[in-house]
Amino acid sequence: MDAKKFSAALALLLVGLFLTGCQKDSAQQKTAATGLAAGTGGSNADTNSVARDLGTLMLTNHYETCVQLGAGKNCILTPKMIDRHNMQLTLAVESKTATGKMHDLSVTQVVTPAGKPVEVAVGDFSLSLTPNIAAE
Repeated sequence: MDAKKFSAALALLLVGLFLTGCQKDSAQQKTAATGLAAGTGGSNADTNSVARDLGTLMLTNHYETCVQLGAGKNCILTPKMIDRHNMQLTLAVESKTATGKMHDLSVTQVVTPAGKPVEVAVGDFSLSLTPNIAAE
């Protein structure tokens, strides 16, 4: 993918994130939030990042999944299958003010095998998770 197409795709993703926000009524999102409850929430002294173990997440190819990280912060995960075993995972951590306005947005992409644990730094967070793709 050339730089212009990548920039356009990233801009479209960001606009979509701003417009959609996180919805709480999806069973998939409730499952993701439940996985967060078992996570760790300590501060790492070396990097000043907050570690979160999101556990195993069932994701759907090309569909966003929102995980609440607490204190007005959400992580939107969007997987894209590259081949039968590998995915490109886009993680966007957004924080909002008490009035619901966007305060900060950090986006990171990684390529990882489906079903294998991965650790990703996004903004102030160090996230660990095992992404699985649901059969369509």
